[in-house]
Amino acid sequence: MRPYKRLTIICGMISFFSLAICLFLHYFVICDESNFWINVCLAVFGSALLSALTSLVTYFHEKRSTLEGFMYHCKYILHALNKYQDSMSLEEKMKFYLDYHDLDKSVWDADYGNMDFFAEKTTGNRKYIYEKIYLPILRFNQAVNNHVWHFRWYFDGSGKNEPIMEMFVEQLEQHLLYRNEKSIPTDYDETGKPIAFCEVAMLESKLVREISQELDGKYYRIMYGKRRMK
Repeated sequence: MRPYKRLTIICGMISFFSLAICLFLHYFVICDESNFWINVCLAVFGSALLSALTSLVTYFHEKRSTLEGFMYHCKYILHALNKYQDSMSLEEKMKFYLDYHDLDKSVWDADYGNMDFFAEKTTGNRKYIYEKIYLPILRFNQAVNNHVWHFRWYFDGSGKNEPIMEMFVEQLEQHLLYRNEKSIPTDYDETGKPIAFCEVAMLESKLVREISQELDGKYYRIMYGKRRMK
């Protein structure tokens, strides 16, 4: 996206200035050579305008391809994260984080790096994608990276300290899960109305749910536009 955006802007500026010079020569400069330079400016204007239009069309194609690729790789990461279960044993959780660390995320990272939007200061599209989608996953990735060697030392026997490993796992779970307190009816009266409740703490997906909502909401609108979203 970024190279085609820059090329569109540069060619657009060249076409504008060449047209301005052409009009200036036509109306304010009277000499034998003015017609020659007017023809030169018109040739530059036509070439630059055609290049600007071509790069603009290519930009929109690349924009859609980049955003679709980023969404696909986000869902690929979320699919891997969704396999995490609180019922796993401590060793299973640590192995999960080690496997997740080895997951290739370079293309996902490159897709975001290639994003560049027109009128970014007005729309804030890239800022939104960074804050709501890219940054939460990046923070989790960095948190996992901070504990990878601790988990590896645990399995090779050089750092086998279960209480410390449990603490590290709980820190990572704060990114993935949140505790939802729910009231479950345990007794009913004759009319079927609940009269007694039991408070149950349920762990639900946090990161996967929040990112999925963003991908299916505003991000989808940025990718395809309001008309396609309707």
